[in-house]
Amino acid sequence: MKFSIIIPCYNVEKFVQKCANSILVQKGFDCELIFVNDGSKDNTLHVLENLVVKDNRIKVINQENQGLSGARNTGIENAKGDYIMFVDADDWLEPNAFELISKNFNKEDLFCFSYNRVFEKKSIPRDLKINGVYEAAFIQRRMVGLLGEELRDPSQADSLVTAWGKIYKTEIIKKNEISFLDTKMIGTEDALFNIQYLEFADKVNVLNLPLYNYFKVNNSSLTNLYKPYLFQQWKTLYQKISETILNKNIDFQKALSNRIALSIIGLGLNETFSDLPFYAKIKKISVILHDPIYIKAYQNLDMKYFPFHWKLFFSLKKKKNATGIVILSRIMNFLINKS
Repeated sequence: MKFSIIIPCYNVEKFVQKCANSILVQKGFDCELIFVNDGSKDNTLHVLENLVVKDNRIKVINQENQGLSGARNTGIENAKGDYIMFVDADDWLEPNAFELISKNFNKEDLFCFSYNRVFEKKSIPRDLKINGVYEAAFIQRRMVGLLGEELRDPSQADSLVTAWGKIYKTEIIKKNEISFLDTKMIGTEDALFNIQYLEFADKVNVLNLPLYNYFKVNNSSLTNLYKPYLFQQWKTLYQKISETILNKNIDFQKALSNRIALSIIGLGLNETFSDLPFYAKIKKISVILHDPIYIKAYQNLDMKYFPFHWKLFFSLKKKKNATGIVILSRIMNFLINKS
């Protein structure tokens, strides 16, 4: 059983050595490390070339910049292992990650494990709230969106959808031609990839232990985080998800509606990152709040399970209070990152 570990790289000269070391020190598993240098402008390629000399398990692919999705797809095309893992080049594995994986992984179609969210001064483990072996249909619906009592913790909406923290069967990906769509098209690439992958899966094993460290850089310039087209990109994403679950039961449709409704937090926070004047931010949020698909999603959102602060936020949302949304988005982001 061989693993292909795909690490997309773009301007990560300060981080990629630590990432590589965290994988190379793992014991008792056969692997290849595929580093895809995606047009880095710093010394990333030089660091990678030095790694190749030191370990023959490492392969480096150099390409013009295609973005994260393009780099991952290149890695998939070159993967020779039975299973695929994705690791971001500024993240790292726990020292005992593969020891615990080997004890719990029984060659299910998808294996998921939890992660630590690492900030500059603290690390917060993510509780996935589930553990064990599940039908793929349940995990797929969970990735589409939350339902019922799951809404007691809306911060869980995207806790499972990351491409990292997973072990995929290479055969399923290649046979069904599953790939990552360009982030420029859909804003967030991981959720759709996983939802499409699970169309062809049977069992999913979830290990609720943090084996992966996700480095959430606190960028001093928030404008660097702003995505001006995120609203339209996410609408395209929801359309793609809707097409994938077209023949699923009503729970999938409700879950997608809830995902759309909850996304106003991400959209509101995105606007706070912009360098637009405050009144312009309010105007952009107002456009989102009056969009038909969001209006429908708000109307169908059942808030009875929400904690108080979430009820307050979505009450403002239903009243289309754009000013309150912009202010509370920052507060909600702080609360989510504490949970």
